[in-house]
Amino acid sequence: MRAIVVSDTHGYYANLHEILKALGEYDVLIHLGDGYSDLRFIKPYINADIVCVGGNNDFSSDNLRKEVIIELFGEKIFCTHGHRYGVRQGRETLSKVALANGCKYALYGHTHEVMDEMIGEVRCMNPGSIGYPLNGRALIEITDNNEKIHFNFIKL
Repeated sequence: MRAIVVSDTHGYYANLHEILKALGEYDVLIHLGDGYSDLRFIKPYINADIVCVGGNNDFSSDNLRKEVIIELFGEKIFCTHGHRYGVRQGRETLSKVALANGCKYALYGHTHEVMDEMIGEVRCMNPGSIGYPLNGRALIEITDNNEKIHFNFIKL
């Protein structure tokens, strides 16, 4: 199984489509918000389950979940856009909420910055922004490496 994590596409669905096409096969696409409507353009071209959370710029997605917990390779992963947890100021609240939900991993967006850091007991990761990157563009690939979850940042 292989999962791909993106965030903050902000209308750049053509770029997203080209990036995903170049990646080859994957089973799950996780979109961390601010580009929910972009998924309707690429959905016909991908053969994967889609998990999406609403971001602060996903105005027409009031019914979209703001956070979701997924399980991959036996691990629970907390997924959110991050604006509700003040991730621009720090990731401590995000880490506490993830841990309270039994998650050792938290995926978030919002800051447009590629990040990978341990906050307490939680590994907090942000793939940055495909639409408006601040420190380079990336995505996160999640795979099973010797029966253990493995995260790989792929620079674009």
